[in-house]
Formats: sequence, C-alpha cells, structure tokens
Amino acid sequence: MDSTNYQELLAKYLRGDCTDEERVLLDQWYSSLDSEVALPATDEEKKQLLAKNWQVLAVRTVKTAPVKHFQFRPYWAVAAAVLLISGLSWYFISRSTLELPAQQEQVTEAKLPFTERTNTSAVPERVVLSDRSVVTLQPGSSLRYPIAFAGNKREVTLVGEAFFEVQKNPHKPFLVYSHDLITKVLGTSFRIKAYPTDRNVTVAVQTGRVSVYSPKLATQTKSKSDPETIGVVLTPNQQVTYLGQEHRLVKTLVEKPVVLIPEAELASFTFQNAPVSKIMAAIEKTYGVDVVYDEELMANCFITTSLDQENLYDKLTIICKLLGATYKVIDAQIVITGSGC
Repeated sequence: MDSTNYQELLAKYLRGDCTDEERVLLDQWYSSLDSEVALPATDEEKKQLLAKNWQVLAVRTVKTAPVKHFQFRPYWAVAAAVLLISGLSWYFISRSTLELPAQQEQVTEAKLPFTERTNTSAVPERVVLSDRSVVTLQPGSSLRYPIAFAGNKREVTLVGEAFFEVQKNPHKPFLVYSHDLITKVLGTSFRIKAYPTDRNVTVAVQTGRVSVYSPKLATQTKSKSDPETIGVVLTPNQQVTYLGQEHRLVKTLVEKPVVLIPEAELASFTFQNAPVSKIMAAIEKTYGVDVVYDEELMANCFITTSLDQENLYDKLTIICKLLGATYKVIDAQIVITGSGC
C-alpha cells in the first residue's frame, strides 16, 4: 500500500470511520516505523521539539476526533495529525537529511559573516579585528564587522564614536562606513564621531593618511567621477567634518594638535632674535601643518620668545601678538595675516 492510501486511512481514523480491519493495518504499519526508518528521536533536541508538538496535536485530536466502535489510541491521533500536515515523506528521510538544519545554519552563517559589538559599559571598550586592527569603542557606540575579512577590502560600519588603529595592508584598504561618509585607509590611526542623533560626522587623523569622501556628496554635485576624487585627504593633526544637512566637507585642524616628531628630534622653541621664517619652519615640522604667510612682507621680522610649554594655538597667539598679526585655520592650513615689521 502506498503513502496515499495510508494518508486516506489516517484521515478516516481521525473522522472515526476506520473499520477494525483498517485499524489493524494501521497498527501494523505504525509498529514497523521504528525498525524501518531513522526517526528524529535520535537527536535529543529534535526529540524534545517533536515531543512537544506531538503532545499539542494529541490534545487537539482527542478533543475533536469522534470515536466509533473501537478503542481510541492517542498515539494514533499524533501520527495521523503529523502525517497529514507534513506528509509521509517526513518519516522516510535518511539520517543524513535529518542533519540538514545544522547544514542550513552553517550556510546562513556563511551568508551573514558579520557580527556587531555594542559598548553598553561606561568605559571605552577594545575590539580586536581578525587582521589585528584595534577599535576602541566609546560607551553607547556600535561596530559592525566581519568575523574574518575576505576579498580585497576590509569593511566595517560605525555608529557612535571610536578610535581606530588599523594594521597596514596596501593590498586590502580598510573602509569605515559612518552615516553618509566613507573613511578609507591603508594603515593608520584616527578617530570617528558619527552619532545617530547628529547628522554631522567628524574624522580626525593621528597618524598616517586617510581619504574621506561621500557617495551622497557626489550625487548632490552630479559628479560622474569617482566619489573619492571629490573627497579630502587628511594627514596627522587634520580633521574633516561632513555636514550632513548641507552635504559638504569642512577640513580643519584637530582641537588639540599633538607633536608628531620624536622627542630626540624636537627643536627648542626658545628663540633669541630669530627670523619669522625659522619659527614658522619649526612649527610646520613639529605639528605637520602648513603655515601660510607673506614671506617677503615679514622678511625683516625677528622674534625673541620662549614657547616650549605652550600648545600649537597658544604658540600662534603669542607669535601673532609680537608681530601685530592675526591667524586663521583655513582648510587645515594656518594662514597668518599682518602688515610686516
């Protein structure tokens, strides 16, 4: 008797229309199941799940299926309900097929190789990526990243604030997606602020070089070229802020520029009747910034001062007061304007 006939008999059983002969036939078939096929009961987890489902089906069947001239057997209600729902083929699958859910789970993981870390603590949290790059997440920030980097790019997504220390790999650039901005590096350290409550994104570089651009900005300007070509390149002590509402990039210096050269090479900022050109050259070398001024106009300006303890901006303020000049930070450059000496 084929599976269709068995399903018809099971349907009759649920209606209470089985004859004694048909019930005996079904009894024989049911008794043979354990010896003929590998049931899900071989896996403890599947067994528990099936047992739970079977109990529910049994209760429903007991309440709904009328019983006529023969003793009702709950296990038959269970078998009938299960087979009518999923078909007799469920019981005639091989043991290898029963392991399919685990295989499907592995496929799903292969399709979704990313994980996400959210810093729910009150202190910064370090995340070490598969390439040994380190991301320091600030409280409340989240990082989405692959378990292992594949292909020719290393891509992560940041919401919030984090400091990145990226391992160098010129053949596999590191890209950080934050709101509408993309930060591309080969190996460097930098900080990104991209909080969900603020449409503006800030990228500040500590070491190395970073390319920052926005595909959305390229769309707004109707540029058909590579979006990276209309972005900005940042060097140490520089930062850029992407104004999301205005769709533009504003490049400037970081809030607290740091000394970039080794202490052994650090020149003294104590000057005795030194020409302005010497002082400006020392500032450029120490902080990695460009100082723009009228060299011809200030060629006869000499300064005597000591600036060893001051930060960059304090140094500039003192120098400009001595020169009777002013300075502005424009496009990450220091522009000094004065009438000369």
